[in-house]
Amino acid sequence: MAIQQAQKLQKQERSGGQKFLRVMLVVLLLALMGLAGYSQYVQKTFLPENVLVTVITPVHGFFAGIARGISDYVARVKLRSNIEYEYNLIKAQNDRLMYDALFVEELQNEVDRLTALLGAQEANSGMDPLVAQVIQSAPGNWFSTFMLNKGSADGVGVNMAVITASGLIGHVYEVYANTCKVITIIDSDSNIAGLIESSRDQGILRGTLGIDGQPMCRMYYLPASSVPRPGDSVITSGIGLPFPKGLVMGTVRESTRSLDENKYYIVVEPVADFKHIEEVLILRYQPEAQEMPESQNSDGIEIMAVPTALPQTTISNSQLNATPPPLPGAPGRSGPTPAPGETVQPDQAASAQDTPAPSAGEDLLGDDDMSPEERQMREQFLNGN
Repeated sequence: MAIQQAQKLQKQERSGGQKFLRVMLVVLLLALMGLAGYSQYVQKTFLPENVLVTVITPVHGFFAGIARGISDYVARVKLRSNIEYEYNLIKAQNDRLMYDALFVEELQNEVDRLTALLGAQEANSGMDPLVAQVIQSAPGNWFSTFMLNKGSADGVGVNMAVITASGLIGHVYEVYANTCKVITIIDSDSNIAGLIESSRDQGILRGTLGIDGQPMCRMYYLPASSVPRPGDSVITSGIGLPFPKGLVMGTVRESTRSLDENKYYIVVEPVADFKHIEEVLILRYQPEAQEMPESQNSDGIEIMAVPTALPQTTISNSQLNATPPPLPGAPGRSGPTPAPGETVQPDQAASAQDTPAPSAGEDLLGDDDMSPEERQMREQFLNGN
């Protein structure tokens, strides 16, 4: 019990001492503050203040440096986070602007394509054009064959011309209900009749993609004297496939037929872009049936008048019933045959006239007068062989 009271007295003494120290420290601080204020007022420092400043300044500088370091670090962290946030924000905005720019560019390209296609559609309005989109193409960098999203349900038929705003690119070769397949003019299996626009010389245009891998065309079967100039336009001739005449296919790129006798073709560069084909026009052109002239039948074959028969000699009935005079030496004549220039005696002529004519089936020649070959021919004649 006494121990507890002693401990309690010690605690009270310590708390009383701490209170005294606190009071003294507050008084000292107040005195210093008052002294500092007075020294600033009279602009004069006192010795206690100098001592205090000398002692406290290094300590204050040390802790102030630590505080500045911590503050600077916090500021840098905050600035870095702000910079990173701003960077991410600017990057997102830049990506958005780039996407919008690409989207606008794509829309502009589509507008340009469709505008050009609309112009081609209006220019070929008389050929019943149909807009179609490419939905599938052959593997490779070039459009040699591809599929469109239009078919027989839309009036598409085989061998119909397919064009872009630049010119002819091919024709339909297979048709389904809602789709169709197109072969282009650069394919080596394509053969289209064309002509040189300047000279009107005609030939066959064939692709070279399957020959040398180049998206070009060659024109064969031109006249031997035809030497087109580079740059001459090649158009459809309207012969063969039911194509409208005058569709541009390409221009002459190389013509060395006058220099090389073995060069039996010219190189034609297509006007269409066979790397980028998205929308096309199918010309549902059908040649109109024309009335055939009266000189033609339903097959289109000209009907010619039958030539007039050659004049023939008219024979009267009396001449038909008259018995012609026997020829000298004719079968069945008896008597000697007069030699040329010899006159037949009247008795001989009379005896010849009195000789009865052989009846039907009677031999004109005796068996003794015929050779074996003549006898065989007679039997075949009589037996109807």
